[in-house]
Amino acid sequence: MHHAVNVALTLTIWVWVAAEGVLQIRQRLRSDATERTEWLSLLLIPVLISCGIMLAGPIRHAVPALSYSPHALGVRMVILVVAWIGIVVRLWAIIALGRFFRGTVHIQHDHRVVTTGPYRFVRHPAYSGMLLAALDLALLMDNAASWLVFTVCCLVALGYRIRVEERMLLDALGEEYRSYAARTRRLIPGAW
Repeated sequence: MHHAVNVALTLTIWVWVAAEGVLQIRQRLRSDATERTEWLSLLLIPVLISCGIMLAGPIRHAVPALSYSPHALGVRMVILVVAWIGIVVRLWAIIALGRFFRGTVHIQHDHRVVTTGPYRFVRHPAYSGMLLAALDLALLMDNAASWLVFTVCCLVALGYRIRVEERMLLDALGEEYRSYAARTRRLIPGAW
């Protein structure tokens, strides 16, 4: 049964990567020219997440793995389902942004605040979904210490990206974005 979870995990990661790739290309083709673009935060995310993976690997082998009961398959499948929910939230957010989505932080010529879809609930639902999926998939590494290292690296990377994005949107969209930010949370509805 453990093999079935590993197959499901591998399949989940490949499906997620493929869906992200298709949406990135689709949205890039539909986007307008940009007035401003910031690349550093795009580069920082994979670098910090890669660092988290590299640091988590040796920790995973040095620290005893979590032990699971015979009923753990059900728990692991629930974790996988929650990861899929995160992936769906991320893809929904990208689709809701429409032509305003790109991998870089950018401002288009006629940029506006999007408040439909998951953007009704939080300002950065694509990051909420990404975090939910990534942290749940990392739980399947079976090691709390490696999960913690990976989580910290993800939070640092996305925290920096969110600050850059919000600063650029506030500068470009002014009161429209300030008003939207005042009535929505960053990542978790009603909390943060």
